[in-house]
Amino acid sequence: MVLTNFGLSDVPQHVVLLVEEDIGDAKTIFFRNITSEALKSGKKVYYISTKSSEKDVREQFSSFGLNGGIEDLTVMGNFTDPVTLLDMCYKRRRLCNLFGQNSLPLCNMTDTDICIIDSFSSLFIHEELQSLTQALNSLITISRDTNTTFVLASDMGILSERAEKIVRSMVDGIIQFTTEYSADKISRYINIPKMKATIPPRKMMAYNITGQGIMVDNRERVG
Repeated sequence: MVLTNFGLSDVPQHVVLLVEEDIGDAKTIFFRNITSEALKSGKKVYYISTKSSEKDVREQFSSFGLNGGIEDLTVMGNFTDPVTLLDMCYKRRRLCNLFGQNSLPLCNMTDTDICIIDSFSSLFIHEELQSLTQALNSLITISRDTNTTFVLASDMGILSERAEKIVRSMVDGIIQFTTEYSADKISRYINIPKMKATIPPRKMMAYNITGQGIMVDNRERVG
């Protein structure tokens, strides 16, 4: 995955990764990078958006220059129902057998290499903490059983502080995009506090957003 550009020499597979951001759309651009790289390498991607329609998501990918391998990209837009996600987690095999694969697009999530949920946190704003932990536990189990890597987006501060800490403790890896403002300067940094089976970078990494997506500035490292 594109994480190798962030200084990680050994990127884990078949895991659940959390991508957090305090403000902005860097994580969405980051997901486009992941999707582009995955499709170019022949992998299948399932993209769930809670903010945009399928048409809008595909147009955004097209403007990003993502055309090749598009047949391996499945998009579900305007997804706002956490109950449906839980149904997929707990009943995916029974429901698929009962209604058929084409009737339940979410069943196909387990047939992909990478599943991106943008944004995962917004699905559980009004849900009980138990529903959140059940969903996470199920995604973790599915990732091991079906060799699917889940990448979950989260807007910092959307969930309660306790819920955010629990999510961070349960996932296999965490990538945080932060922004600092000083006078007329905007500084953007990537922090990787946790990553399964590898040693995270010891310092935060400066990055820029360009037409090619997220570009790490290796010339500038801050603690």
